[in-house]
Amino acid sequence: MTEDNEPKIRRGVVLNDLASVRRLVQRIVSRAFKEDAELEYSGRISQLVTVWLKAYELEKVSDLEKRVIALENDRRRG
Repeated sequence: MTEDNEPKIRRGVVLNDLASVRRLVQRIVSRAFKEDAELEYSGRISQLVTVWLKAYELEKVSDLEKRVIALENDRRRG
């Protein structure tokens, strides 16, 4: 019975989509700030924020591409 109470070992993180990348970066950066280590890890935080921004941009660009395609299809039909 004690085996059920033991914490599960994480072997890695699954990044299925851009939102999961953004969540992971957010979790890491938040932890650094909670531990008052933001200055110590400022270079790493900067890289992580860059990754977060790139994931955000890619998500928005793909949304814009879908909208442009829909508009082009409507224009061809009408």
